[in-house]
Amino acid sequence: MYGSDCHVMAAAAPNGSKAVTLLLRLCTFGLALASAVVMATASDCTIYGVDGVAATTVTFRNYPPFVYLVACHTTAAILEMAAIYLQLVKDGEEAEAPVLPRVVPVVLDVAVQVLLYSSMGAVFTAATAYGAQIRACAGAVGHFCEQVRWAKLVGLGASLAAGLAAIAKDVALPFSVWPISSD
Repeated sequence: MYGSDCHVMAAAAPNGSKAVTLLLRLCTFGLALASAVVMATASDCTIYGVDGVAATTVTFRNYPPFVYLVACHTTAAILEMAAIYLQLVKDGEEAEAPVLPRVVPVVLDVAVQVLLYSSMGAVFTAATAYGAQIRACAGAVGHFCEQVRWAKLVGLGASLAAGLAAIAKDVALPFSVWPISSD
């Protein structure tokens, strides 16, 4: 009676959560990569003894948690790029996809979070434990102390973005960002 003979197109589901998830994934990728680069390029710091003789030269490689941060954040950036690829390219094939490919993005999300959270925990602990040695480099020629601080802050941002991306993909947001196919 009310439009039963009319051809009415079904309203497509809004894709706001996919757009927000994509944006957060891109933020996670960029911040994790930036944190790894900042830490890996931490300049040398030479600590001089009381007599003016160079006591030791410090790089990020002298601290295993900082090396761990570089490795984990680089790996997390690569995995996040794979998750972005799967979200953009494989999203339309989800209806007929077998169970295994639908599990892969979930595994990638968990792996990225584990890598980022564990490395950030190690770095914040190391910055506390080795604080005096790191602060000794603050007045030196290199920017080691500043780079450690920036790598920690940028890495924390990557960790937060990864956690928010995992939440945003499961929350239905009531807006659409890009056109939805009319199939």
